[in-house]
Amino acid sequence: MNPLIECCEQNLAKGAELLLNDPFIEENGDVVSYSCMNECVLCAQTFFVLFEGERITGNTPEELVENVKKAILLWQEDMNS
Repeated sequence: MNPLIECCEQNLAKGAELLLNDPFIEENGDVVSYSCMNECVLCAQTFFVLFEGERITGNTPEELVENVKKAILLWQEDMNS
């Protein structure tokens, strides 16, 4: 079982598509994208996803990818304990 990572297609189009191409995230997360997540103000300001319902952001696409990887590792630790 992998954690659910929800993405806005508009946010992905701004550069966050790096998330979709990351091998670690691809293998360890279930990524779902929506045409709009009704987070337009947030979407215009930063890069973000919902990770198991919790918002994760990054100032750059690379930072978002790193923050999602950290969240996956923490999630895996919690699931194994």
